[in-house]
Amino acid sequence: MKKSKTKSPFTRYKLNLVLMALAAFTFLSWRIYFLPETTREGPIKIRHTLLQEPKVYDKWQYFDIDGYDVKASSSFKLSYGDRLEVAGVLKSGKIDNPKIEIVGVSRWQKTLFSARSGLKAKIFAALPEPQASLLAGIVLGAKENLPENFGQDLRKTGTIHVVVVSGYNISVVAGFLIGLSRFIKRGRATILGIVGIVFYTLLVGAEPPAVRAAIMGGLAFTATTLGRQRFSLYALTLSAYLMLVVKPTIIADVGFQLSFLATAGIILFQEAIFAFFKFLPRPFSDDLATTLAAQSLVVPVIFYHFGSVSAISPVANAAILWLIPLATIFGFIFLAASLTIPLVAILISWLLWALLSSFVFLVAAFAKLSFAYLTFAPGNLWPLIIYYIVLASLVLYLKNARMARAQ
Repeated sequence: MKKSKTKSPFTRYKLNLVLMALAAFTFLSWRIYFLPETTREGPIKIRHTLLQEPKVYDKWQYFDIDGYDVKASSSFKLSYGDRLEVAGVLKSGKIDNPKIEIVGVSRWQKTLFSARSGLKAKIFAALPEPQASLLAGIVLGAKENLPENFGQDLRKTGTIHVVVVSGYNISVVAGFLIGLSRFIKRGRATILGIVGIVFYTLLVGAEPPAVRAAIMGGLAFTATTLGRQRFSLYALTLSAYLMLVVKPTIIADVGFQLSFLATAGIILFQEAIFAFFKFLPRPFSDDLATTLAAQSLVVPVIFYHFGSVSAISPVANAAILWLIPLATIFGFIFLAASLTIPLVAILISWLLWALLSSFVFLVAAFAKLSFAYLTFAPGNLWPLIIYYIVLASLVLYLKNARMARAQ
């Protein structure tokens, strides 16, 4: 009896998917091939908006513009939102003492920065250090005031990502709001999640990493809330692909990497992690599952860029990071109350102090375990590769074990 030559719908689907993937890869490769060459050394002229306040030390000020480090005379006053033309000589990614001209001003970015500065001032007026800097980093993405010792402790314990504007922060905000779908209609939860993402993005200054994280998080979480988890992965992949097509060099951007991996981690692992911790009280287990899922893919990238790895990082994160979603939500409530009902803001600040002090205490305690802390040269790929191989092996093992039990 002859076999039918008609392909099954599933086979045709897989073939179409492979062809689409090849076409997308080919187009992206073509796009990268025809990229203009990036200036690495020699004369350079840049026109870009300043998206940070310069750090001033004595006669010099330092800032980053369009990915380049600039050292300029502090006599030339610059501020967030200025559109600059910077001309000088590039050497090892740095431009020393260039000619700078202010060619315009971004009013909306200056307005956002002014609003964020006002909110940050309220945090620092209500809380001592390092709790104030920690909360400012969590809810506003402002980590420039982070005390050096505390920053080192965050790196040693692998928790520095809590003050880095990335998909992690946005995932926590959106994950909390979308989690309300258990109590209200999914449509309303989706709207709350999107509003929360937009609000947070504007609050942290609408800088490029936060905008990219907002786009990816908005697409993925909308799909997840609507019960289309598989589609959420497609949406996340599509949004990342479109960003790469528009600007291929974005793949080297730390914000892009963290945004993509944190969101992917939540989509892939949140339910499985929640099932593991379901014996814990519901709010705690929800927050812990969201936090650990986001961290699962982000941590090795943090290690790669910051040049350090801690053997106790999983334990430290599991013990500490459940506090961050609580601090994030109460931080937003505190800021809203500080603008409307100052007395309520004072009461909430006491609760925030307790949460943040617990975080600071635990971070300091874990950081003292120096025997579990390893240092690598930044850019070392081996820890990153080993981590992902171990993670992939563990996922495959658990998946096969579950299938074997089901048979």
